[in-house]
Amino acid sequence: MRKIIPYLVLALCFSEVLIAQQYPFRTYSIEDGLSESVVHAVIQDREGYLWLGTGFGLNRFDGIEFENYFDDQGLNNTKIQSLYEDSKGRIWIGSQAGVNYWESDSIYYKPELSELDNMVVISIFEDSRGDLWFGTDGNGVWLLAEDDELFQYSTSQGMSNNRVRKILEDDEGTIWFATRGGLTQLKNGNIRTYTTEDGLPENRIRDIVLDEEGVLWIGTREGLSSMQNDTIFTYGEDRGLLNVRIQTLIFDNDNRLWLGTEGGVSLLQEDGTFKNFTIANGLSNNIIYSTTKDQEGNLWFGTFGGGVNLFMGDYFENYTVAEGLMNDVVTSITQDKDDNIWIGTYGGGISKYNWEGFTTHTMNQGLLDDKVFNLFTDSKERIWVGMRNGMARFDGEKLKIFSEEEFPYRKIRQIFEDSRGDFWISTYDDGMVRYDGNRFELINIESGLADNTVLGAVEGKDGSIWIATYGGVSNIKDGEITNYTLQEGLPNTAVMTVLIDDAGVVWASTFGGIAWFDGQRFQSITTEDGLPNRVCYFITQSDDGSYWIGTNNGVVKFDADKYFSEDPSLKDEAFQVITREQGLVSDEMNLGAVFEDNEGHLWFGTVEGVSHFDPAKYKGNPVSPEVKIDQIVASGRSYSFRKEFRLSYDQNFVEINYSGINFTAPNQVVYEYKMEGVDPVWQRTIERSVRYPSLPSGEYVFKIHARNTNGAWSDEITTTTFIVKPPYWMQWWFLLLVLIVVLSIILLFYNYYRVTKLVDIERIRVRIASDLHDDVGASLTEIALQSDFLQASNVDSEFRKSLTQIGMQCRKIVTSLDDIVWSIDARNDTVGDLTDRMQDYIINVLGPRNFQVEYDFEDLKMGNKLAVPLKENLYLIFKEAVNNISKYSNGDEVNIKMSVENGVFEFRIHDNGTSNNGVKKTGHGLRNMEMRAKRIGASVDVNTENGFTITVTGKLN
Repeated sequence: MRKIIPYLVLALCFSEVLIAQQYPFRTYSIEDGLSESVVHAVIQDREGYLWLGTGFGLNRFDGIEFENYFDDQGLNNTKIQSLYEDSKGRIWIGSQAGVNYWESDSIYYKPELSELDNMVVISIFEDSRGDLWFGTDGNGVWLLAEDDELFQYSTSQGMSNNRVRKILEDDEGTIWFATRGGLTQLKNGNIRTYTTEDGLPENRIRDIVLDEEGVLWIGTREGLSSMQNDTIFTYGEDRGLLNVRIQTLIFDNDNRLWLGTEGGVSLLQEDGTFKNFTIANGLSNNIIYSTTKDQEGNLWFGTFGGGVNLFMGDYFENYTVAEGLMNDVVTSITQDKDDNIWIGTYGGGISKYNWEGFTTHTMNQGLLDDKVFNLFTDSKERIWVGMRNGMARFDGEKLKIFSEEEFPYRKIRQIFEDSRGDFWISTYDDGMVRYDGNRFELINIESGLADNTVLGAVEGKDGSIWIATYGGVSNIKDGEITNYTLQEGLPNTAVMTVLIDDAGVVWASTFGGIAWFDGQRFQSITTEDGLPNRVCYFITQSDDGSYWIGTNNGVVKFDADKYFSEDPSLKDEAFQVITREQGLVSDEMNLGAVFEDNEGHLWFGTVEGVSHFDPAKYKGNPVSPEVKIDQIVASGRSYSFRKEFRLSYDQNFVEINYSGINFTAPNQVVYEYKMEGVDPVWQRTIERSVRYPSLPSGEYVFKIHARNTNGAWSDEITTTTFIVKPPYWMQWWFLLLVLIVVLSIILLFYNYYRVTKLVDIERIRVRIASDLHDDVGASLTEIALQSDFLQASNVDSEFRKSLTQIGMQCRKIVTSLDDIVWSIDARNDTVGDLTDRMQDYIINVLGPRNFQVEYDFEDLKMGNKLAVPLKENLYLIFKEAVNNISKYSNGDEVNIKMSVENGVFEFRIHDNGTSNNGVKKTGHGLRNMEMRAKRIGASVDVNTENGFTITVTGKLN
């Protein structure tokens, strides 16, 4: 057991520094895109855009980017003095040269207001009847009725002054005017003015507002006044008002009145005193020209030369070196019995805050080291100090230094007191040290600890000690050590802190997320589960049950009930991120640097100072962002938003630019989009544009909505449709044309092939016909001639008879062969060839019978070709008919006619004989004719009345 050296008593030499707290003001100026830093007017329209009128141009702001408008876009004058949105959504713009209005993405001029063109319009208002009022700087107030008739109210009509700074209407329909000559009332056509004689501190009035109870508040050049039932009460410097020259008035969501003055911003508190905000508290300029409240409850202050300031609330107070800290790297916070806040820094020792200023304690006042890791207030109200070079303890005014001989351990990361009064001291290199007030006991890897780098410890409901190490979580219970690492569910073994929540559940924050202990193993929650950041420096639970997680990108408020809810839609709302945008002094926290004071306020230690946070005042970001599609870029060509876009095939490179209007934390808006037909599932991003590089032809619907830091999604999904027309080579008419061309080419090749084959066939036919005629025909003729020659010689009768038969048969074969040659020969395929052949045959067969033959071929086109089967079979039918006439007819006239009409031919042969009358229409010859007609798809009709007629009808190919 080591002896404790006597207390080292040191005089605490405190040098007090009075400070001004830093509040969450965010400034936008020329550097951010504002056209000028003098902001005369600021309003928010119904779509969420913020409009700012400056001394040089009009500005529209979506939380990220400013869009500027000047005279080349339609403004009468760029020196904007007033702005107002009417019930129709038009933005009225008062300038030093009259009035314009904005509607449907364009600036317009109203000719009915031409009388105001040379006037400075400093206030605009729409009353309950829809009439518009325009207050001027020296020309009274003008009323534009709904029928566009313009009326003037000035000193000639009873106004106290022609300079009208503000106009409003109360619940009874009374119109009030803030003028430089007092407060003027227009009621039932009567004008009355309230002045200093009625109790006002000054007649020059800059602004007037009504509260929820109907009390009229009046901002004058000599203080704030309230009027109810004609009774006026004034608030001035005696109640803490910083500057009595009031410029603007506005109520916040809690019905608190804020004043913009020429000396800063003042808040009227419930006790009638003022809380003031100036440059020292974060304002960019003390002269306030204009104010508005946005839909999220934030206040905007337009300044003279400092741009516009966004004030999100007084829930944060920030302290840095500028406010009295000795160093901005804050590592630990605690509170003493007198409610003073002790702040440990790495390199600046300890700063003690007594709610008015800082006092410091460093090596100069006896500390071992200015690099402080941990401050802890024990059950006896003693404050322990863990430092890089050792450990110390404040006992009231006494400072005890633990010597190296007594306590040889260094880099004290945390000091914790358990329910038995034992202290557990976490060291960075040596493990865990337990101190019971008399002796120190070292617990390290050799004792079973997971790692010697120990960062903190807590006591469980069962009295066991849970320890955060770089090797996982260790649990000491009844002298036994159990370690939990990746295998037991931790997302990372580098454990920063451990926490026992109100329900006794063990939580761990690690470099890979957080985890909770289910009794057997740890269950991790990582970025894949919605945790905004994987690096978690601490986790703590506040009195209201909320969990707070410190990361290197802000503080996360974690709602475990929503996370574990059966409703999956609530999971997105479980994590709320608070960053520098909402007023945090820095986005990067320090390990274990979180503390809840006696008031339930949280203190966050960061690398750039400390933030004092009041959770009760923090309303979060309740208004869900409404997504606006700002611009569509199709293959380099820009379009404004509309519901449907029809694009040509060469405009299929589409870029969609959008914004989810949110002023509280614009850079933390999460977008979820889907292009139906392209994206299979919803895609998430924080980017404000998405590209689709090559959309095929077709119809697509783009959908998008957004989520704010509270996890609240847009009420509506914004959509637009893209119809990409197919290229001409994919359109029906082109495909049909291509099909026709292809078929034509195929047909051309087919016809070429067919014609080529036909030519080849015709050549073969000609050659065969020639060969038959020249070879076979000649040979048969020679045989016939030889038989004739032999008959002329001296032969017996029997032999002569045989020779005669041979000669006759050869000549018969030659005649048949002649028909075959004629049919085969391609040079005989025309209609003329057929008719010539018929006439030759008639001469040979009917000539000896002295028949008179009449031909009717006048309508035929003799040069037209006939198909070989048609020519052959038609000729054979003709021969059969002529042979029948020759054999059986007793007539002396034959009529032969052939005609063609609409592709149908008719061939008719008729004789005037009577020998065939009544003869049956059957027989071998007729059957042959029917068979040959069938081969060519024709029909044969035989008529034996009034002679013998055969008619053949069919299609002519």
